[in-house]
Amino acid sequence: MAAAHTPQHLPQIRDPTQRHYSLPLGISLSEAKMAAMLQELRSSMKEDLQLAVNDIRREVHEVGTRLNVLEEKTDDLCQANDGILEKIRLMESEQARLTAKLADQKDRSRRNNNIRVRGVPESVAGSDIPGYLQQLFTAIQPNLELADLLLDRAHRVPKPASLARDIPRDIVTRLHYFSAKDAILMVQRKTTAMPSGYEKISLFADLSPMMMARRRDFINVTKCLRNHKIPYRWGFPTKLLIWRNGTLTKLDDPDQGMHKLKAWGLFPDRAPPNHPASPGQVVQEWTKVQRKK
Repeated sequence: MAAAHTPQHLPQIRDPTQRHYSLPLGISLSEAKMAAMLQELRSSMKEDLQLAVNDIRREVHEVGTRLNVLEEKTDDLCQANDGILEKIRLMESEQARLTAKLADQKDRSRRNNNIRVRGVPESVAGSDIPGYLQQLFTAIQPNLELADLLLDRAHRVPKPASLARDIPRDIVTRLHYFSAKDAILMVQRKTTAMPSGYEKISLFADLSPMMMARRRDFINVTKCLRNHKIPYRWGFPTKLLIWRNGTLTKLDDPDQGMHKLKAWGLFPDRAPPNHPASPGQVVQEWTKVQRKK
């Protein structure tokens, strides 16, 4: 009996009793998979975000802690800086006081009887200077006798390089008697015009360069006073004494003088010379905030 031969390429016969819904069933399974995948992705993203947020919170907390420490240290530095600045101001004030006192002592001890004469022509030779000055002082203060005008010395001094060459050098002379020197300068302060023949001559107290520099700081104040014909004189060590409306006003520094002029309704052309100022206090530019735990 021959073996049964089954063709390899015969079509398969489906069972009519079985229903096949391949399309609807495939769609249902894809939606379920998509939902599961989305849920898994959501869970994974949530975990990753939670980990990232925890890391950020930890870093922010560490930064906040370090910032709080830095703010506290900065506060301490600001307080220490303010204390140092206060000591610097006290030292500067004391230094200025001692410097002025030293300049005053130097002027009183070495230049107490000196007078600086400006405007004497260079044609007056060195040997003729004493006789010329005695005639000048007699014309200024006729009440002084020739014996009162004893001069210990009289000589010309070098002039600054900034002055024109045709301007004569100043003459510094030392009178033997302080009373004669004071009487001459007193008349000079009270009168605005020199005697006939000496109109171009000016007399000044012979002061140290340090004192002259301090007086130059008042230049805008004194210029304004001269423009308004308000009399003033210098006090020691460096004070400006102003006589106005029957009242004597004492000025110790240029800033005080500027404020006083403005209070009187007198406004100078320029501000007083600026000097290097001391460092200012450090202002706290932050506000501490209580952090939430």
